[in-house]
Amino acid sequence: MSRNAGTRGDAAPDRRTRFARATLEVISTRGLHGLTHRSVDEAAGLPAGSVNYYAPTRSKLLALAMEAAHELMWNIAMRAFGPMLAGEDASPDLVLDCTTDFVIAVCAEGEVFVKAHFAILVEAQFDEDLRALMLRNRAAFIDFTEPFVSRYEPNRPERTAELVVALMEGLIQQQTLVATEMFPRFIIKGTIARIFGFPGGELERIAPPPSLVE
Repeated sequence: MSRNAGTRGDAAPDRRTRFARATLEVISTRGLHGLTHRSVDEAAGLPAGSVNYYAPTRSKLLALAMEAAHELMWNIAMRAFGPMLAGEDASPDLVLDCTTDFVIAVCAEGEVFVKAHFAILVEAQFDEDLRALMLRNRAAFIDFTEPFVSRYEPNRPERTAELVVALMEGLIQQQTLVATEMFPRFIIKGTIARIFGFPGGELERIAPPPSLVE
């Protein structure tokens, strides 16, 4: 127990996060079939029955994990897109660099929560509350993206932002769950340029690092 956790209310945020991360770990290592309240308690290193206070049902466990995955991905986004958020002119080069940094960081740092997140997305198709949570989380990323795409697609920026988010999700899924190794940065950047429709989106026009040119 934390030294400063004098009451249950004080301890709740830290313990809730602990259970959420533990749920992500269980799903990413054992799959949804391995998700039980007992397995989460064990992963969190706490006595059996502890997680029931925060997530008494399986659906609540999945929601807890989805919230944690969203928070972790959001934290990476805030870091990767920092230069754009700082008020710098969102030129195509800056958008490309920040977006490439985001994809690489999520794939490098987020294997656990990315695996769990995509598994939960499938489950959300059959759970109304979980699906509503998924759509709210996704809407936050779409709203975040819209201002940056509006200058390049002013007619329907909200739909363009939704498409960009969907394509980025697919790229992250491919890199994390399917690819045998991370693609070089210049390939990721070229792919993102094509997603945004920026000049230079053709991969052959983006010069690879010297180490990749024999």
